Amino acid sequence: MKTLKLFVFSLLLVFVMPKCASSQPQTPWGHDEKTYFYGVEISEILCGYVKITSAPEMKEDRQVLRQEAIVSLNLSVLGGGVNLLITNQYLTDPETEQFFFNQTDIKQGSVSMDFSSVLQEDTILFTSGSGQIHKRIPVTPGLILEGPLTTIHIVNDFIKGDLQKKSYEVYDPSRGEIAEKSYTRLGTDDLELAGKSYSCIMLNEENPSLGVTAKQWYDTETGLNIQTVIANRRIYLADPSVVKNITTANLDEMLFARVGTKIPDIHNIEYMKVRGIIKSSGEKITPESLHAGGQSFSGSVNDNLIEGVFELTPGKYKGENAPPFPTDFSNNQELKKYLAPENLIESSDPVLVEKAREITEGSADAWDAAKRLSKWVAENIEGAVPGGTSAINTYKTRQGECGSHSRLLAAFCRAAGIPARVVAGCIYTTLYGGSFGQHAWTEIWMGRDAGWIPVDATAFETDFIDAGHIRLGEKSTFNPEEMEILEYRMAGGETEQIGDTIPFAFRPYVGKYTDLERNRIFTVTFQNNGLAVDIPGQMVLALNDPDTAERWYPQITRQLYFKFPKTTVGTVEKMYVTQVVPIPKSETPDSMLLDAPAHLAPMIGLYSLPQANLTVAVSARGNALRIPDITGPKGKKVILTESGKSWMSDDGKYEVQFEKNDQGEVSRMIISISFTFKKGEPAASVLEKVIDEEGIEEGIRRYQEMHAVNQGEYIFSEELMNALGYRLIAQNKIAEAIEVFKLNVSDHPDSFNTYDSLGEAYMRKGDNELAVLNYKKSLELNPDNENGKKILEKIQSGENPD
Repeated sequence: MKTLKLFVFSLLLVFVMPKCASSQPQTPWGHDEKTYFYGVEISEILCGYVKITSAPEMKEDRQVLRQEAIVSLNLSVLGGGVNLLITNQYLTDPETEQFFFNQTDIKQGSVSMDFSSVLQEDTILFTSGSGQIHKRIPVTPGLILEGPLTTIHIVNDFIKGDLQKKSYEVYDPSRGEIAEKSYTRLGTDDLELAGKSYSCIMLNEENPSLGVTAKQWYDTETGLNIQTVIANRRIYLADPSVVKNITTANLDEMLFARVGTKIPDIHNIEYMKVRGIIKSSGEKITPESLHAGGQSFSGSVNDNLIEGVFELTPGKYKGENAPPFPTDFSNNQELKKYLAPENLIESSDPVLVEKAREITEGSADAWDAAKRLSKWVAENIEGAVPGGTSAINTYKTRQGECGSHSRLLAAFCRAAGIPARVVAGCIYTTLYGGSFGQHAWTEIWMGRDAGWIPVDATAFETDFIDAGHIRLGEKSTFNPEEMEILEYRMAGGETEQIGDTIPFAFRPYVGKYTDLERNRIFTVTFQNNGLAVDIPGQMVLALNDPDTAERWYPQITRQLYFKFPKTTVGTVEKMYVTQVVPIPKSETPDSMLLDAPAHLAPMIGLYSLPQANLTVAVSARGNALRIPDITGPKGKKVILTESGKSWMSDDGKYEVQFEKNDQGEVSRMIISISFTFKKGEPAASVLEKVIDEEGIEEGIRRYQEMHAVNQGEYIFSEELMNALGYRLIAQNKIAEAIEVFKLNVSDHPDSFNTYDSLGEAYMRKGDNELAVLNYKKSLELNPDNENGKKILEKIQSGENPD
């Protein structure tokens, strides 16, 4: 899925690093070396820690404090790891506790970013790691440049002083922006943390520009900030053992709100009415700001808590009165910021400028150019969490989540002279049986007549957005409390086509399909004039029409496709499901190259996908390549032989291609893994449900009925029936297990294993006579059944077979 945006910077805002200070300024060398640890909880799950160190040193004949703050978070989204590591380095004036240098490094999965802020006289120079983005921020009197140990203003005004409320201008080094923070005294409190007791003052911190409110506790003796609570996040003083005790917090419940309505054909939703209760941060939201093109809102917003009803009718822009291309908006002051490079949107990067020129060359107008850029991003950037994050890194790695797609498209547009911006909110998805999830997309300026036109390259809506998008703002996060779809309409009117209404051309494909190896059942249905695949417990995927290679791609991704081979008489008996997994190359240890043929050396090495905890080692075996079977038993290897531009396994399950970077080096592998689904539903699955709900007698009747009427709807699998029998034994339902094994024997009278299992069930019942009879039959069919021999000998000798 590519319908998710992880707001790295919202995490920076949410996980405000605790700050501490002495109750009065000290001489420089009065600052001893200090280390503090804090625990980070999300929804009461300890999932991270903060480590702050401070030590005095001399730098260019100047006495300074070198301070480091490390934030480590273990997080997961949609089953994948998105762990976050933030390292902040500061040089601070010991007397004022104000920093004059900051370096921030962020690592999330395989993505790395860095920013710096340097004080030069009365100006802060903010620079991104790419070297492309620079801001010069004037330092005004009273501006606070707070480091991880800066609370001198809190100490002087609220602990030593008796102020009830005060506002400060504070520089945010993670954004390169100045924000106003307002503190209000709440009272006093006593806390027991890290084995010590603290008498605290409590303050409410408000950052209106970001819509963030935090409750903070400061120790009155030392000025130490010992606890911060923001929504369902808590940061608190701890001891060093916190580092070893952290687990992983699943963010799905924070980022998704289930609505219980499945709409597979998402692209054709033209109207939706949604009631929502949403807590947002990142910018100040008002009822007025929630009105946008095609979106209206009725309700209230209090401290960025949104409660009300959205009506969504985005429509579709056809390019009417589009600006010419090339175009020039440079004199428009309102659009200036949406043409300039900014943090993570490096539109002046020469690589992006040249690529944008190449893609848009010959465009009829600005809308034609924008559509070309959007199409390129949709088709060339694979879905990955967390992904590339910045525009240039997304372009280089060719992968990213929705924020990465949106920033790259915005950078391309700006590089081509077309104003563009990234907006955020949520999107309807079929995940969890229908839900809204945090998302980002792009808005492109098409002149005063058309205004800002939204497009969603992540969801392959390259020149529009569907009515499942709710826009919150340009920097907003989506933290839902409740969401409900009140009404929706599909393009052309809602249609529910089932049974005889399925067009003849689609009928061969519709039905249930089973992966017998993994006992997975997918259902193919006909909905809204096309096919859709229901993956139980995950999502419903509406499919596009097949391409020339008969691949049916979902509307929202190109990393998965389906094939339905037909027999000579036009029936469909199988479905092939192919997952496409791009994995960047991480390193090539010298030991892996020993004795490897020279022509294979560029491909040999380690390929890593940290968010999936996946590392694939590619090694040589003669003139073939060898990789681990990432879907099979641990330790099993797959041999790949060259076939044209690909490397294939003998059974056709694996196809691997290798991509090169601009320097001609292999930079990543694309693994295509195919799974075979047989058309039909396992009779064992139906039988298990009937036994559970109506008993074994009704189960036997239903099983016999399935046999009698079966025309390809049911699969009578020996392995699945045998597995059902053993599940019943585990539940101590021995009589039911015997009947299931008897049915399996009847269906597969030449299988030694069916008799072996039936014999075991009789043995567990205590009916040794029938147990012996069935074990003998098993050995008659397979004299090498050593386990059967041993058990039979024990039964006949009177020993306990267990």
